[in-house]
Formats: sequence, C-alpha cells, structure tokens
Amino acid sequence: MNNINEAIDSFGRRLKYLRISVTDRCNFRCKYCMPNNDFHMLECDDILRYEDILFAAEVFSKLGVNRIRVTGGEPLVRKGIIEFLSKLTKIANINEVMVTTNGSLLYKYAQDLYNAGVKRLNISLDSLKPERNKYITGFDKTDDILKGIELASSIGIRPVKVNSVIIRDFNDDEIEDFANLAAKYNVICRFIEFMPIGNADDWGQDNIIYGDDIIKRLAKYEPVELPRDINSGPAVNYKLNNGGIVGIITPISNHFCSDCDKLRLTSDGKIRPCLLSDKEIDIKDVLKKRDEDMLINMIMESLDSKKDKHSVTDTEQKYDFKRTMSKIGG
Repeated sequence: MNNINEAIDSFGRRLKYLRISVTDRCNFRCKYCMPNNDFHMLECDDILRYEDILFAAEVFSKLGVNRIRVTGGEPLVRKGIIEFLSKLTKIANINEVMVTTNGSLLYKYAQDLYNAGVKRLNISLDSLKPERNKYITGFDKTDDILKGIELASSIGIRPVKVNSVIIRDFNDDEIEDFANLAAKYNVICRFIEFMPIGNADDWGQDNIIYGDDIIKRLAKYEPVELPRDINSGPAVNYKLNNGGIVGIITPISNHFCSDCDKLRLTSDGKIRPCLLSDKEIDIKDVLKKRDEDMLINMIMESLDSKKDKHSVTDTEQKYDFKRTMSKIGG
C-alpha cells in the first residue's frame, strides 16, 4: 500500500477531492452540456455499478481524498442514488459528500439527501426567466427548481450554492436578480465565466463576460470580498449589502489551476485529471477485479499526468473536445 503522503502531483498539489459522475443520463438537454445532434447515451453495461464506485472511493480515501462531489448527467435520475449516497457518506476519512444537480427533482429528494448525510448542494440554474430556461435546457422547470432551493435551505443544507454560467447577451441582465435570490433564500449565488469549449453553436468567445465586469455590475450592492474557507472552492465570495453572498468563478480570466486538488471519475470508469483536457485513464476493469494495488498505481499515474494549468485560453490551439460535459461530469 502506498503511503498517504505520496498522493501528490508533480507540482506539489495534494489530492484531496474527487468528483464522481454516476450517470450520463439527464432529464434536461442543456445546450452547452449535450450536443444538439448525434448524441448517444452510454450503454447501461458501460456505466459503473454503485459497488465499483464505492470501492474506488474507499481507495481514494486511503490516498488522502476527504471530499467527494457526486455529479451526472443528473445524479438524481439514477435509481438507488439515495442508498448509494448514504453508503458513500459513511466511508472512513470522507468528511464531506456533496451533490451537483439541476434542481428539478430537488423538492422531492432534499430531505432524503439530508438524511443520507449530504450537507452541501450545488444547483445549476442559468436563468430565473422561464422562457430562457426552456431555451437553454429544453424544459421550463423554473418553479420546481426554486421550490427545491428554498426547501433545501430551510431544512439545514449549508451551503446551498446556485451556479449560473453568465453569457453576454443571453442572461447577463439577470446578475442583480441572482444577487437578490441569494439574500431571499440564504444561498450563495455563484457566477461562472462562460467557457466556449462545448457544443453550443450559438455562443462563442464574444459571449464571455469576465468576473471583473460581473463585480462592477454589482456595485450598488457594495460587495465586500470574504476570506477564503473550505467551502469557497474555486470561487471568490463577496458579501452584499442586501445580506446575500455571491461568488465569482473565473476559469478563463484568472484560472485557479495552481490550487487544483482534484481528480474526476467518469460514469464509465475513467479517471480524468483535468476537466479541460481529453486525457483519461480507464480503470473500469481494475475496479471490477477489486485490484487495490493496481488502482493506486493508476491513480498515481493520473496525478503525474496533471498539468500546471489548462490551455483553453491558448489562442494558438483549436480544441475539439471528444467528450461532452454530460459524460465527463462537469
């Protein structure tokens, strides 16, 4: 067994965080997550069983991982997800299990998630306007999502983070609306710079609105930068004069790769060292065999392949990502 101190990449970043995609299925069809045409779901046999994921999580925990985020697709559409989460939260050394969801089923599952030991949630919501939500997701579930957010906050899930990808000339006029939502529901609304790397033909480089501009648009709320804490993640958080908290995430204008402490496990059993790279290591057979030593070697190989920063902003290169966000897990 490798020593826990060995789970460090070649740039000195210690592995602490694992993002696990449990499915590529989703009840939405977001424009920047799934392609508009020729999209094929994974075969059911290709998706990791819960038992395989739990084994992987146990091994990762021995190497220093203490936080796990469960994503999809939409994780709440997978049968048995609550029982799986309950087992995941009980793994030794795992201090926190978080879930990222589109929020459409949150009202139904919020209490079950809390009872299973999930104490933090991220909800993806790019607009508060029903017609825009329908345009971007294919469906209008705005009211259901807001009900779920309110319930999750009220039962004690802390923090609830509402993540919005801000796109110039689409939803950048809603920045103040989200600032008011943060205060209303006692949640953290986080604004994410649009990454023009995926499948939305309607949007490109001209639609990026940078973090500095977002803060300027919140001037009347007198934003005060807050100290970083364990819940900040990649965001810089600000307290507003309405009592709300917002966060700014800047993967384009000010990447945070130097603090990256994570690996990703896709729903079909591949370790992905970086969201913005197609480098993957297939561990599915190793998981099925329960070969702990080999799995540790492959995790270390993944860590060794991590770069010091992503290259999406490199204007000299053209990127054509082979996997959609729904298959990567975000």
